[in-house]
Formats: sequence, structure tokens, C-alpha cells
Amino acid sequence: MATIIPKDSKSERGPLEIIEGKGIKIPIYLALRRGEESFLLAYYKEGRRKMERVASIEDARRRAKVLIDELAAGKVHVTAFTLKQTAAIMDALEIIQPFNVGLTDVARQYAEARRILEDVSILQAVDFYAKHRDQEKRRGALQPITFPDLVTKYLLSIKGKKSKRYLEDMTSRLKRAAKAFTSEIRDIRADDIDKWISGMENTKNRTRNNYRMVMVTLFSYARDKNHLPRGEQTEAEFVTRYDDKREGVIGIYTPKEFATLLKYVDERFLPFVVLGGFAGLRSIEILRLEWKDVWFHKGYIEVGRDKSKTATRRLAPICPALEEWLKPYAKKDGLVLPGIRDAVHFGKLLRAANHMLNDSKGKPRLKLVHNGLRHSFCSYRLAVAKSAAQVALEAGNSPKMLFEHYRELVTEAEAKEWFALAPVKVKRSK
Repeated sequence: MATIIPKDSKSERGPLEIIEGKGIKIPIYLALRRGEESFLLAYYKEGRRKMERVASIEDARRRAKVLIDELAAGKVHVTAFTLKQTAAIMDALEIIQPFNVGLTDVARQYAEARRILEDVSILQAVDFYAKHRDQEKRRGALQPITFPDLVTKYLLSIKGKKSKRYLEDMTSRLKRAAKAFTSEIRDIRADDIDKWISGMENTKNRTRNNYRMVMVTLFSYARDKNHLPRGEQTEAEFVTRYDDKREGVIGIYTPKEFATLLKYVDERFLPFVVLGGFAGLRSIEILRLEWKDVWFHKGYIEVGRDKSKTATRRLAPICPALEEWLKPYAKKDGLVLPGIRDAVHFGKLLRAANHMLNDSKGKPRLKLVHNGLRHSFCSYRLAVAKSAAQVALEAGNSPKMLFEHYRELVTEAEAKEWFALAPVKVKRSK
């Protein structure tokens, strides 16, 4: 027989009654929902907590007695909760009901999630995931490709479209990178590239920046070909830039050295020397230049879009000394430097002719300076013109670039000496 333990034998926050029988106790709680009274019984069945709601205290007592009989047969397990605990359980069950998951599973998943996340709340983790979900979906739609395969694909895409020198440079640098990165392109992060570049031994910062730009170019190509998300910055763009302003400072020739160069350089390359030193044309621009672009009657050299390195047309003035040096070529046509395939070929031919600059004992009369002719022109021209904007326009650069890369401090007297080196003052060696 069940025994009713009255309410006043328990605290006000505990069960309204406890029905006891066969050594088993079943709590009955009073619950209010929307102003209406109901009664709850709490117990376990098949390992899961159950809460039953009935309309009256009499129904609760009758149901409790039935549960006691079932419990005695080993079918259920009953536990007692405070009214507050019971209300919390009921609220929890109601909240998770649409998701068809048990309260125990919810608690288990919550505990495991907190263990993994440590100090990060589950809501923070969910918010982070929601923000990146669209990105992950886009990543899932990408065409996977490994870094080495991407390198091969890119190099094939520029073959015949870029200069031989550019292709050789990109091939050399990217083949080196392909030995360091073998995973899919979308799995490579800026930190990975940073670590690789910074680990290059005996490498100047300018070279490191060159490798960085090669990676930026490759990753941009991957983005265009749907191997990386479109409309987003690539990881390569976040790679560290190195301070290289103090490295690789380009030197200039003195007027005396320039005179030596004009006197002894191989006849075939004399137009190259005078166009670089007196007009500031770039090497690649001179290689593309034709005699029809030299306007003797107007006093300018037209560097067209198809010949300019920056793909912008400009007019370079022909100073008196340059005009004198070019007079013997006034009626020529075709390329200024015929028979030269590209910059690589030109470099080989120029190095092969360097012996012309040696004295009788085979000692060089001067030290050749990389890009020294253009750098010298900008420096000496600025000293005479005293206008960075004007010189930048003539040389096809911005004033900022002019001051950062193509200017050395020279006097006006030295500049006048430079631009006075006409053939009458410099007798060519036979």
C-alpha cells in the first residue's frame, strides 16, 4: 500500500506530496502553466528521464501507485526533484523537442563541446562558423589543384605571351617554390609562405620581395581559374614585405667613364649606349625601337605603347650630343639593334663584346654598372632641368620613382660635362 507524505513534511520548494510504497518514493509536484494548475511526476524509464503531467492531485496519486508497481517489477527508476529543478527540466525538454534529441544527448554534446573549445563559448564558436560557412561552401565548389600542377599550368599559359627572360625567371622561381609546397593551393597559408621566404639563406630582401611577387602572381592566377575563392584577397597578398630600399642601389657613370664607354664600346652597341645615356631609354625599349621612331626633324624619340615597358607612349628629347651621335644612322630603317632576339640574347652578345673595353693588357678600363646609363641620365638630366616632373615625364616614370630609384646627387657642372660629350670631344677608337 502506498503512503502519502503530506506537503508540510517537506520544504515549500520540494514536492507537493511523495507517494511511497514497496520501498519506493514517487514525488508529485504542483506546476502552474498559464495560470492553470497541473501536477508532475518525475521518474526514469529506459535510461531517460521522464516527466508526466496530470490534471488533478487524485490522478497524480493513482498514477504514482501504478508507477510504484512497475518500479517494483524493475521497469522504471524514480527520482525526486525540487519544484525549481522540475520546471527547468520541463523547459529544457520543451526547448529541444523540435530537434528530436534527448536531454541526455544535449548535455553530453554540450560537455564535449566545452571541453574542445576550452574558454571559448559555444555561441562564439557557432557565430564564427556561421560567418565562415559561405566561404567554406565556396571553397567546396573550387577546382582542387596541387601547387606543382598549378605551376605547370601557369607556365604553359604564359608561354609565347611573355618575354623569354620573364618566362625563364618565373620558371626558375616557381620550380623552386614547387619543391617547398606540394599540397593543394587552397591549403597554403601566408604563414607557410612567410616561413619559406624568410628561411632563404644568403638572400637579400629585394630577392625575397621578388619571390613574394611571384607567389602573388601565381595565387592571383589560381583565383582567376577558380582554384581559389574569387573576389577575395589571396593568402600570398598577406605575405610579409621586406624593406629593400637600402639594397641594390644603382650606381652611375661619371662623365669620364661615360666618355670611355662611348670611345671603346663595340660599334654594334653604340646606339644602345647613346640612347640610354643621353635619352634615358630602358634596355627593353631600345631593343624594340626602330629608326622611324627617331624623329630627327622634330628633335624627339617616340617611345610608343608597343615599345614602352609601361605601355604608355612618351616623347624623349634628342639633346644636341645625341643628335650628333645618331647622324650616321639618319637614313637607316628597321630595328635600331637588328639581329637581336630578346634581352637574354642581347645580354650574351654584350658580355661577349666586353673585351673591347679592355686595355692592351686585358684590364677593364671601367666597371660596367647594371642599368647605369638610364640611372645616369636621370641624375644628370635632373641637375640641369631642375624639374623632377619634367624628367619623370621624359623618362617614363613618376617623380616618386625618380627620387627613389633613379637619382644620384650630381652637380650642374658635371651634368653639363655629361651632355657635352659629342663625337667631336670623344674620338672613337678604331
